Amino acid sequence: MNRSTVRWAVATSLVAAWVGFAPAVVFAEDTAGAGLGEVIVTAQKRAQNLQDVAISITALSEEDLRGRGITSTEALGAATPGLIVNDYGNPVITVFTLRGAQQFDFGDHQESPVAVFADGSYIPYLSAVGMNMFDLERVEVDRGPQGTLFGRNATGGVVSLISAKPTKDFEGFADLQGGNYGAFRAEAAISGPLSDGIRARLSVLKDQHDGYFKNAIGPDKGDADNTSWRAQIAADVGSHGSLGIIVRGSHDQTSTSPYEAAAGYPDPTTGAIVKGGGQPHVDFCAAYFGTTVPLDSVDCLSGDPAPSDPFHIRHNRIGSFKRDYYGANVSFDWDFGPTQFTSISSFGDLRKRYADEDSDATSLDVLYFGQTVDAKDYSQEFRLAGKNDRLTWVTGAYYLQIDGDYGTGVGFYPFDPTLVAAVDNAYTLKTQSWAAFAQTEFKLAPQFTLTTGFRWTEDRKKFEFIPACSGPGCDPFGLTDPGIVQGSGYTDAVPGAQTRRSSGNWDAKVQLGFQAREGLLYYIGVSRGTKAGGYNAASTAYYTVDQTIFKDEVLTDYEAGIKSQLAGGRVRLNASAFYYDYANIQVFNQLGPSTVTFNRDGRIYGSEIELEARVARGFDLGLGVSLLHTQIDPVDVTNILTGAITQVSQELPNSPHATVNALARKEWSVGTGSIALQANVLWTGDRKLNLIDNPGTDEKSYTVTDLRASYISAGDRWEAAIFVKNATDEKYRIVGTPFVNFTGSIIEIYGPPRTFGGSVRVRF
Repeated sequence: MNRSTVRWAVATSLVAAWVGFAPAVVFAEDTAGAGLGEVIVTAQKRAQNLQDVAISITALSEEDLRGRGITSTEALGAATPGLIVNDYGNPVITVFTLRGAQQFDFGDHQESPVAVFADGSYIPYLSAVGMNMFDLERVEVDRGPQGTLFGRNATGGVVSLISAKPTKDFEGFADLQGGNYGAFRAEAAISGPLSDGIRARLSVLKDQHDGYFKNAIGPDKGDADNTSWRAQIAADVGSHGSLGIIVRGSHDQTSTSPYEAAAGYPDPTTGAIVKGGGQPHVDFCAAYFGTTVPLDSVDCLSGDPAPSDPFHIRHNRIGSFKRDYYGANVSFDWDFGPTQFTSISSFGDLRKRYADEDSDATSLDVLYFGQTVDAKDYSQEFRLAGKNDRLTWVTGAYYLQIDGDYGTGVGFYPFDPTLVAAVDNAYTLKTQSWAAFAQTEFKLAPQFTLTTGFRWTEDRKKFEFIPACSGPGCDPFGLTDPGIVQGSGYTDAVPGAQTRRSSGNWDAKVQLGFQAREGLLYYIGVSRGTKAGGYNAASTAYYTVDQTIFKDEVLTDYEAGIKSQLAGGRVRLNASAFYYDYANIQVFNQLGPSTVTFNRDGRIYGSEIELEARVARGFDLGLGVSLLHTQIDPVDVTNILTGAITQVSQELPNSPHATVNALARKEWSVGTGSIALQANVLWTGDRKLNLIDNPGTDEKSYTVTDLRASYISAGDRWEAAIFVKNATDEKYRIVGTPFVNFTGSIIEIYGPPRTFGGSVRVRF
């Protein structure tokens, strides 16, 4: 029995044991009238009870988010089975991986197959989805293709952020939080009526902390400094309509990514990249680069010694990251009686400047990187919906436009005037997308419901890439080679370039639901999701004209699941199992500064289980388990020692075979108030940090534990809390990229160290 099979067997046995044990625990004390509350979600574009929706969904309320200390999209993976969220030590790029589906390319023009929506508005930028979350009503994560209702880039699923709404009565809150590393977070909101039928809400946030990574030769890195705000107006329009206006803004200003260099070299026998210093690394440096470095050197060029702590770095370039993102959406609803009309208009504006990243992560000025974005997006959706005794339906049309001007560049060997090269590439991408969709739920019989859905999408893209390289190193590094796009560019004047492309594709869903009894729903079905194709645009465009375009990806999901309420509503058990037939996956590979996205077919299968139990009054337990297996068709693997290229099948990165998240919360009455203790634990199994299966970029399993204690006053008017995150100070990598062919190292970023602090929240 192989290791993968053992993991699946052990994890499944633990879940089975828990499920068998939970009902007994529930009845250990009198919990009459203490059932779990109803959870409302809008995964099907209408308000429904979570347990009535035949989709694998994790829904987190404002209380859930606050109790778990989830204040950013990056932290959602700690409470969501099947979801891994990675950034690069700051929100310069944020990658959502859901059941293995991801867009790992860090090009700013790419869109993710896990679509992120804020109050119904689609956020199309990888460099804008990493954000602070504040004054939210809830967050929903819908797993599996959701394209029929959410569009062509919801292949892997949807993450929906739903803001707290304006209220009819005057209310508000203020929340202050402080901690180590100079952490300070202030969040506040005020809400209430402006007049009869008109309500408003204003929410603001300031969040900052010092850098976790101590820089021996300059300012520390891994810091944060964000200011965000949101203003809302909700108005009644007669007795049948409503109007909602939301305007939001966010500003970030931090240092660049806190990479750390670690010695790496290719195994002399296999060519696989391994991590480690000592004599094998010294021998590689001498043979490949002609350099002599100490035994403890982190690379083959700088000779920097390996630090004793992964949070100690040596960056000669400080750099800066600045991002401003503004958005607005206007929603209008009208009730015609038998039908309801909805219009959602959205606008977004992203401006990003990322400069002087120390990409070699050493004291020697070897490599720097930068990006710029000036992009605007507009979308419009119209929907009609209705229902009768047997049929519930929704149909609509959607339009999306994205206009982006981008820049990306890299500097090679600034320390060597004979080899220095500065790349400064500019490109534009304009996207227009039209879609029409419909979805129905038809009661075949009192217990059986058939769901069908279909969406047709037309995409048009216009792309142009203008490369530039200056310095004596351009020729030696091959950056002027006319056989690659870095040398030729990608315009109408370049033979073979397709600067305009159109594609049409369809999403669909057929699903049967069986309501065995109240509180017990089974479902089985097939869904087809698509993600639009696109263009490569890298800071070193070492690919050919033909390799610039990659195709639409198509995911066919065969899925079955169960939604259940047990023990008089005191236990909620939801589970799903799926098999993905994944065609033309948009796969991203990086070796040193060279990057490219291309298509491969693959297969993914797995399951999720989520359990919540009200064990006794004030005592809640929760468990989430994800089991996953991914495999894609063979890709090129280059042995940098021999130049030999072999075709090897790969698992997808950031797709561990298993993850487990658990929660325990106990609350006691004390005087007129109460005290609550809470523990959250996330165990993440072994995973790859890069597409190619190299031991040096494979991350071992790790466990992160967060603890929180709070006092809640009578009537929940105020709350004081203390907390510690990553209580055991676990060391784990979130980024690992092989740079052995360029500097003789692997560049890495570690997840946050142990942090602690306290907070006070007052409601009025």
